[in-house]
Amino acid sequence: MSVSKPEERIHWELCRRDAHTFIFGMDTPEGRTHFLYTKDEHNIYHPTQPFPDLPYLRVMVDYFLVGGHIIPPHKAKFALEWGTPLAHLERLNETAIVAVEKSRQVMITWIALAYILWRAKFMEHQLIMVQSKREADAQKLVCVKESEPDAARLTFMETHLPAYMRSVDFSRRGATSKCNVYFDSGSHVWGIPEGGSIIRSHTPSVLFSDEAAFQPAFGEAYRAALPAIRGGGQAIFVSSAELGEFADLLEVKN
Repeated sequence: MSVSKPEERIHWELCRRDAHTFIFGMDTPEGRTHFLYTKDEHNIYHPTQPFPDLPYLRVMVDYFLVGGHIIPPHKAKFALEWGTPLAHLERLNETAIVAVEKSRQVMITWIALAYILWRAKFMEHQLIMVQSKREADAQKLVCVKESEPDAARLTFMETHLPAYMRSVDFSRRGATSKCNVYFDSGSHVWGIPEGGSIIRSHTPSVLFSDEAAFQPAFGEAYRAALPAIRGGGQAIFVSSAELGEFADLLEVKN
């Protein structure tokens, strides 16, 4: 990060204080200012787009913030305005587990990664694990390889931030590698394959499991993560619908 102008310092601080500002942008006298961008491979004319400001995505960010003990349940204004019962938000805060059954192409994976990026940038020494069935799938979420920052979702979002908002020096040797991104905050985002062995050997601040229902070893990973979750960490599990231990977890949580 190299913040020099007063306006840039203000933007940095506003984004640090509020994940919604970082992800969805903010209104300024000059118009709407966007910070975070996504990619849409289906849009041949405008594949790079500002993160869409949609009510249900705002609600998801509130869920992540409450589940991560970053805001108290009664401060989750978007979720409360949407109609989420306060008791449900209190339960999210108590368990620190956000489990979401989703359909395809509704950007739930994108919004989870946007929250992870915000947390890694603006909080110190976070160990954030992003889990998929295969390591190759995790690469596509976190980092494919050092020379291709646009290939994975997380590194794409980081590289398309304004220069003063970036926290990763992609030209520095060791800043990124396959499945790994290191931030100047001391935080580390690590893409891992399914199972509990890697989780059990570490204490993640956040475990994000994508398409959890299609990971045969999801239950093992969940049980391995419980000590870290109960010790102050957070778990985010999202998936398309499928019978298995992820579906069983949803029934218990609901």
